[in-house]
Amino acid sequence: MLHCSTDKEYFRQDFQDPGLPETGIAADLLADSLRDFLAEKSFATSRQEHTAAFNWLLEKIRIGVSPDDLFITLGFWGRKPIEQVISIARYQRLEKEQCAGTLKLKNDFICSGFGCFFLDYAHNVPDWQKLLSLGFPGLLKRAEEAEKAFYAAHGEQVSADEKEFFEAVKSEYTHVLALLDRIITTAENARCQPATIHALCSLRTGAPENFYEAMLMIWLYYQLSEYGDCVQTRSFGNLDVLLIDYYRRDLATGTFTEEDIRTVVRNFYSKVSAMKYYWGHPFYMGGTQKDGSSAFNELSVLLLEEYGKMGIYDPKIQIKVAENTPEHILNLALNLIRSGKNSIVFVGEPCIRSTMLRHGYTEEDARTAVVKGCYEYCPIGSAVETAPCIVSLPSALMQCLRKNADSATFEELFERCVADIKTIIDQGMTVADDFEQYLDWVNPVPLFSGTSETALARGIEVYGKGAKYNNSNVWFTGPATAADSLAMVKKFVYDRKEITLPDFLDILDKNWAGAEKLQRRIVHDRDRFGNNSPYDAAVAVPFLEQLADHVNFRKNSRGGFYTTALHSATYFVSFGRDSGATPDGRRAGEEFTKNISLAQGGSLCGVTAMISSVLKLDSTKFMADFPVDVMLHPSAVEGAEGLAAMRELLMTYIRKGGHAIHFNIFSASMLEEAQKDPEKYRDLQVRVCGWNVLWNDLDPERQEQYLKQARANENLC
Repeated sequence: MLHCSTDKEYFRQDFQDPGLPETGIAADLLADSLRDFLAEKSFATSRQEHTAAFNWLLEKIRIGVSPDDLFITLGFWGRKPIEQVISIARYQRLEKEQCAGTLKLKNDFICSGFGCFFLDYAHNVPDWQKLLSLGFPGLLKRAEEAEKAFYAAHGEQVSADEKEFFEAVKSEYTHVLALLDRIITTAENARCQPATIHALCSLRTGAPENFYEAMLMIWLYYQLSEYGDCVQTRSFGNLDVLLIDYYRRDLATGTFTEEDIRTVVRNFYSKVSAMKYYWGHPFYMGGTQKDGSSAFNELSVLLLEEYGKMGIYDPKIQIKVAENTPEHILNLALNLIRSGKNSIVFVGEPCIRSTMLRHGYTEEDARTAVVKGCYEYCPIGSAVETAPCIVSLPSALMQCLRKNADSATFEELFERCVADIKTIIDQGMTVADDFEQYLDWVNPVPLFSGTSETALARGIEVYGKGAKYNNSNVWFTGPATAADSLAMVKKFVYDRKEITLPDFLDILDKNWAGAEKLQRRIVHDRDRFGNNSPYDAAVAVPFLEQLADHVNFRKNSRGGFYTTALHSATYFVSFGRDSGATPDGRRAGEEFTKNISLAQGGSLCGVTAMISSVLKLDSTKFMADFPVDVMLHPSAVEGAEGLAAMRELLMTYIRKGGHAIHFNIFSASMLEEAQKDPEKYRDLQVRVCGWNVLWNDLDPERQEQYLKQARANENLC
């Protein structure tokens, strides 16, 4: 029978100081040692340097094994030596050399508070099904066969870069196999469990044959990609669907018992949880099969049950939802959320289908779409997407309000502000277009490229137009803050004529000092977004959809196009901290709204009204993300009736085209008590945006934002 440690301290230490000392260089010394190695070499291209560094790391990293741990730790776990030594320096060169012409535009965009920009290697997922069917040796063999086919098709026209591409892919996968040899020897010397040694030997010679081997391959590839190739693998995959055949076969043949499978799952969860990775690492569940039936199965239940028993919040779970989703699956997940284990997001398949078809994808692309990151989605195995440009809508709007304060009507003000914000967005996209041409120069990724059939067929890096779909996302942060600001200007300046816009702006410059009564009126105004007001259709909907229309389908510099996201990550906090007061009643330094959710404390008419407001927007215009955050009072979800109400709310959102929805279940008294007695509530989880944190890890200002909504929920209209 398989067994694994249950000692959290073991897993924590395993991550802090990965690998056995006798097996290689300590993790904290890898960057300096790599720098010394590269200093003695000379490379003609960035890919040659990257490949040499990757291969050297696989020869030198420590290896962590234990008889009480079914999963192998690679010695750069949690570190990214290539990024530290090579990629950051290359990005700095990029700013000074290739992109010097747009550097001022980039800096102006950032310094003006309009948003931020970065080269993004953090939003992609390999085709796990293909990886598991081939194994590491099969991936190498496929690359060799692709090279032969490419040479046969192009003959003497094969370029030096194309030759180097294939050599790099083959070289990295050859070194992966050599690393497996090292791991096998280390595992044998450490007297690991026979199943572990057998699994490693199996992966060295072919594809995984059972449930444990499949999960071990996923774990090994994740570490190699994230910390070696420096590409974040933003999903462990559709685990219940990926692994169900292994699970059923193992039980039928007696290879493993169900308790063995549960042990593997618990061990995997423990490894992921030990990373304390702020954003969380996801896997997703369910979906729809070709015949239209639900893809949920008995393994789905097992994965959720073990997750609930452990009380962890990483990995985080994404659940695909459609009309065919079994009620018992929804109930199991919702019960976990009701019990405070809420690192779960529900993602609507109807929205994914409608949005992807609108953007030119096929029905099959939509049916099998990967859910990744926080709740993003894309075609499986054929898309390499980036999110290079994040726009602070409230910051952009405030400049536009000041510039256009002489507008005679709201319609004039609205038109001028939208036009000016489009210009600001163009500025960010121009920077992205220039910088993204060099993604494959700053950080070549032969390992990830070797998983892409299209890249191998084209002889090009996946970040160098090697994928079938090479799209870029523009994120709009603080959409409801901006929309509410416009709505309150419309209401109080133009509709009621209680104040002039210059006077309103002067009040904001003073951070509402002397105008506290007006601020309270606005904060409690039910015409703000999320309360099913006519102002939604008059202001929020046209404002956000016009900006989305400006971005969507514009060609990027990577052979793809742009899409729009209403996703905030942590930018709703950082942008808000650096921003002055806004017309929606927000004070200087307070956070902006996140995702497409309303301001904390702004849900004055209940969750049904909030959902109605959100769904007035056309979610298909926001392919990159359209997530909503919901806080409910515990009394609203108690018992069988509360569970049914929660399930109906979820399904209403999904049926009407909602994309992603997740929940916090809090009362104000609970949160107030948690502030007074942190030790008692040391395990209290909070859903932040697309991930969870512990309540005690939030600073007092952030805690107060959640208390605002919890108190508002107790005083609904």
